[in-house]
Amino acid sequence: MSEEELQQADVVIVGGGLAGLSAACYLAREGADVRLYEKAAELGGRASTTDYDGFHLNRGVHALYTGGAMEEVLRELAIPYSGHSPTAVYMLREGKLYEFPRGVQSLLKTQLLGFGDKVELGRLFAQLPGLKAQEFARVSVRDWVLQVARRPRVREFLLMFACTNVYSSALELVSAEVLITKLQLLLKHPVLYIDGGWQTLVEGLRQAAVRAGAYVINNCRVEAVEYEDGRVRGVRLSNGQRVRAQAVVIATTPQEALKLVDAGTYAPLQNIVKDLLPARVACLDVALRRLPDPTHPVVQDAGSPCFLTAQSLYAKVAPTGGAVIHTFKQLDPVHPGDPQKDERELEALLDAVQPGWRELVVKRVFLPHMMAIGMLPTAAGGYDGRPSGYAGRPGPQVPGIEHLLLAGDWIGPGFLADASLGSARQVARLLLQDGRLARKGAKMGML
Repeated sequence: MSEEELQQADVVIVGGGLAGLSAACYLAREGADVRLYEKAAELGGRASTTDYDGFHLNRGVHALYTGGAMEEVLRELAIPYSGHSPTAVYMLREGKLYEFPRGVQSLLKTQLLGFGDKVELGRLFAQLPGLKAQEFARVSVRDWVLQVARRPRVREFLLMFACTNVYSSALELVSAEVLITKLQLLLKHPVLYIDGGWQTLVEGLRQAAVRAGAYVINNCRVEAVEYEDGRVRGVRLSNGQRVRAQAVVIATTPQEALKLVDAGTYAPLQNIVKDLLPARVACLDVALRRLPDPTHPVVQDAGSPCFLTAQSLYAKVAPTGGAVIHTFKQLDPVHPGDPQKDERELEALLDAVQPGWRELVVKRVFLPHMMAIGMLPTAAGGYDGRPSGYAGRPGPQVPGIEHLLLAGDWIGPGFLADASLGSARQVARLLLQDGRLARKGAKMGML
């Protein structure tokens, strides 16, 4: 590919994670000339997977929550994947493991809760499908749990379960809309652990984008977005080359997006990014020669916001006989704490659930403060006085610069990868509706 070929494009996409690759697929399939630039040597970002001699370790714990925008986009783009749902889930309380009440049958069987607790939790499960989640946007997760749960054991259960589901221990800040929406999906749709790790999805999206005609360039950093008279003109690469484009899609973290526009001084984007509350987690991921105790593969800690999952029992991510375990602690974004203490907590969870794991370690990776979500929807509201919950999230259009768009897990409604892929689809729709990006022979009708 010559430099001349790279100097002009219909759309430049900055970032080769799930959002950037999905946007590239949609746009290229409709005939747009797309150039995607990823600064790292490998695609995927937080969705990448590292292969250690056959042990596939995701960058932190990942699961595909079906029933949302992610599943829809993967289906629309014909991205193949396979995996299975965890079936044996437990809660660790005061050193004992109890069956986790995920439905009516397990709720009746578990010894974690007393009879009155089961009645109260069962009533809540029955009421959940009828709730309008957006009506609770201004209520915090903690306040909602305290409202719906009167019994101490039910409150304890719901608060720890909520931490895992909203990826944060700051339950007094996060909007209850997030938790209620998530629980409603979980009641109807399974969670999948993906064979081969999430790199399978990344590679599937890359292949689909390239087949559709997109150029995907690794190891190439975009230094700045260039614009003039309120309209985007293209990007400048780290090697000094300029690429002209009708539109630019920034599919990065909020902080990286801000740096690309006037080196972080563009006021409208500053106003969006400055008040965002990210979700960060501490992750301890281990590859083991074998799994010490296969009877307790997925465990929620009742005493701390920590979670463990031996994904290799449900997905092909380890050699025969081997095991991959992901643990993570949901941090408080305002008071993140001590990384060494967090690591010891995760080790203690492994000791309690999988005794003997230390002697079986093949590979160990500790990520002390990985960003799980670029922006948590809060009960207090979004930037610039915007509403609470998902309505407080920024939309895809950068104010004041035509055809400069944003995609990622911090844009629009949805949680985690649902927001990433959903915003990528929305960005593609907006650009294609303009009419100037369609090309002869385009495969119309995808959107």
